Amino acid sequence: AVVSTQSTGEARRRRKQEYFQSTPPDQIKITQRDLEAYVQFYEKKISGIVADMDSNIAVEKRKRDKLEGKLKKLLDANDLLSKELAGIRKDLKKCHILTETPV
Repeated sequence: AVVSTQSTGEARRRRKQEYFQSTPPDQIKITQRDLEAYVQFYEKKISGIVADMDSNIAVEKRKRDKLEGKLKKLLDANDLLSKELAGIRKDLKKCHILTETPV
């Protein structure tokens, strides 16, 4: 029973394909049911694409947020190290002044 249903469906699909290929576009007649099936098919397809894009956007936003967090930490660390280096230079200057023998 399954085989006959598949072959009937396949035959119907082939007839439709032949009809659309052999009939001039301005003479093609399409049923409301076919039109609804066509619209539903593409609606599902487009919905899937939109869902994938939304998912990709969310992933990319998370990556960006993570990178921004890392960048902020690096900038903060750089700022702290710069301040520390400035303090060390200041201390070295003091040491140099203290150890310098007056002429």
